[in-house]
Amino acid sequence: MLLQGIGLLIFLTGSRVYGVRVCVTGDAGAVCDSLRADAADLDIACVPGADRYDCLRRVAEKEADVMRADAEDVYLARELYDTQVHVIAETRTAEEQNEPGRYDGVAIVRRSTIKSLEDLRGSKSCHTGYGRTAGWSIPFAHLLELGQIQLNCQSDITVVEHDLKAASSYFGLACIPGRWVPDDKTNARLKAEYNNLCTMCGDPGRCDDQDVHAGYEGALRCLVDSHGDVAWTKRSAVSKFFKKRTSVATSDYGLLCPDGRVLDIDTTEQCRWATRPWTSWLTRSNADNQKDITVALTKLMESAAPPLNEGTTLKPWAKYILGTEVPSVIHTLSPPVTPFKFLNEAGYDTTIDRLGCPEKPVRLCVDSRMGRDKCQALQQVLKSRRIRPTLDCVVPIPPDDCLAMVAAGNADITAVDGGDTFRGHAEYGIYPVVAESQLHGKKSCHTGIDKTAGWKIPVVTLLEAGLIPAGNCDFAGELGKFFSQSCAPGAKDSNYDPQGTNPDSLCELCIGNDVKGVSGPTYAGGNLEGKCKRSHIEAFYGYTGAFRCLVQGGGDVAFVKHTTVAENTNGNSNASWTQGLRALDFKLLCKGSGASDVADYNTCHLARVPAHKVVTGIKSNPVMVEEIRILLLRASQQLPKGQDVFTMFGPYQGRPDVIFKDSATELVNLPEDAFHKSIDDTYYRALSELSTCSPKDTPQRGPYSPQTYNEAAATPSLHYLLTVTSAAITWAVAQ
Repeated sequence: MLLQGIGLLIFLTGSRVYGVRVCVTGDAGAVCDSLRADAADLDIACVPGADRYDCLRRVAEKEADVMRADAEDVYLARELYDTQVHVIAETRTAEEQNEPGRYDGVAIVRRSTIKSLEDLRGSKSCHTGYGRTAGWSIPFAHLLELGQIQLNCQSDITVVEHDLKAASSYFGLACIPGRWVPDDKTNARLKAEYNNLCTMCGDPGRCDDQDVHAGYEGALRCLVDSHGDVAWTKRSAVSKFFKKRTSVATSDYGLLCPDGRVLDIDTTEQCRWATRPWTSWLTRSNADNQKDITVALTKLMESAAPPLNEGTTLKPWAKYILGTEVPSVIHTLSPPVTPFKFLNEAGYDTTIDRLGCPEKPVRLCVDSRMGRDKCQALQQVLKSRRIRPTLDCVVPIPPDDCLAMVAAGNADITAVDGGDTFRGHAEYGIYPVVAESQLHGKKSCHTGIDKTAGWKIPVVTLLEAGLIPAGNCDFAGELGKFFSQSCAPGAKDSNYDPQGTNPDSLCELCIGNDVKGVSGPTYAGGNLEGKCKRSHIEAFYGYTGAFRCLVQGGGDVAFVKHTTVAENTNGNSNASWTQGLRALDFKLLCKGSGASDVADYNTCHLARVPAHKVVTGIKSNPVMVEEIRILLLRASQQLPKGQDVFTMFGPYQGRPDVIFKDSATELVNLPEDAFHKSIDDTYYRALSELSTCSPKDTPQRGPYSPQTYNEAAATPSLHYLLTVTSAAITWAVAQ
């Protein structure tokens, strides 16, 4: 118990006993150091949590007193600890502190066409976006509950398609922009099948989240400018929109209530379909220091506020501890309420506990107790985030392992390394569905936009790996979304960005001629001389510049030619910034995954260990395979590396590589022929040669026989070998 206490109070100073322990996620050490400097007189201590799921456990188990939570976290508290944990307070913006929720989801209708709920059937409907709260989750869930939308449950389509088919049958025309499913091919198929759900969009062919009719005001533009009948948006956006549209007669529009009434837009009567709750604070229901907690939180919020007449920017730690970046207040709930009551009074629980077709869960096989625990935690988190179908967790019964469980149809998927991917295929016909990726969200250094080694090769490589979507020619935009920050000199030059739409993030690591800079300032139109120019006035331009960006500029990966590392390490350069650099401190990152010494640029691509993959068996029908893709890819998108909801990629309860590798940053889709195209031929050929030493014949099951695979492996693409050799990827690693 003493050691446990020391671990929990790691951010405390001396032997002082603190009154209120706040569970903090992320870089808690730095955040709490900053907090203590600004609010040394507050009787508050930080308790580090791996994520909010972990903080919830710590509060319930008396390791912390209070935690910040969003509505989905409160739902988890309801499911796991409803009688043990209560909502004690909310963080409300100072500007809207009298509002009962963050926003109300409402339906704005054209009075001439919509006079009751029944008129919604066959109407022209405008939505903020697929999967968004106000524009999709709230209206769809409540229309189901009211019996307006009917589900036609079929076994030959996915859970997602059930919803889309029901919406397509209910509405006449609509704009429901965004990515309906993570897989590009399936997304395109669904939008072709249910094209009436995109007809009202500004660009029906794309129907994406950048559409002019996407977002809160976009849905209203769809209603007013494209003669829609109903717009699903938030209440505050309505007043702002019509204030700007002074030529529009607001009397032509009204609020449609769930009971069928149509009220004036400026009514003070309640007419919301559901309320998105404020960020809240959870504590134990039997905590004897609840008053101390609310007082401490109030003082903490006051300490976060800027001095008078010095703007409205809060102290940096406010974002991480208080969950706000704007002036806010702590609103105490007296008495505290249960998670059930908190969500139910807002009508928000319906958006998660909504009606649906019977689901066949995706059964994930894990081979350890820790793996089972993480799987069950992930199952609960995914449900709270409306990610479907349901995840189920199974553990093999000896002597079977997870591969045998999948092969026998007793599990649907399991996560395996490269060796087990090969063994599973050779013995059982198992094949991969998704793979881990380690580059997403990293900081990248490029020789220059549109250059071969530094731009074209990485774009092609990411396209081939399925890490950026095919069919979109906006490569700068896609790389800007894939990497968190970059230096791609020339990215904002008019010759390469004529429309001015390339992301600023492509220049954020660049430093211009500020050669002493070590972590490129945020791009602000090139306020440093030469910043992000496609010439040597930019210190991070060219092969040497991109490598220097890796060394000095905070980059994680540099796309350069194969000799660049050798030319700038081990005393081979006279430049002062290269002094002390050793070649052994860097690795070549091979195509796909795996790494090699920088001297091995001729063979880096030939012998690597492929990324871990999630595999399924031949007993999974096409619908289940698609359910697996949707579930895993959507989970990866909502729980990427760096967020604090739940640590999908990273240590779990101190254990490394549980289910997924800690080094992974996301899961990526693999095409149907992935066993050939997404893995390194030579690695699997080597495993095949080893396996053929056995006199026992290898069973030939599934879509890819070992013979077929070996024939493909024996004739690797010469172009592939040449491009990787001429443009290796350099990765800095700690040795």
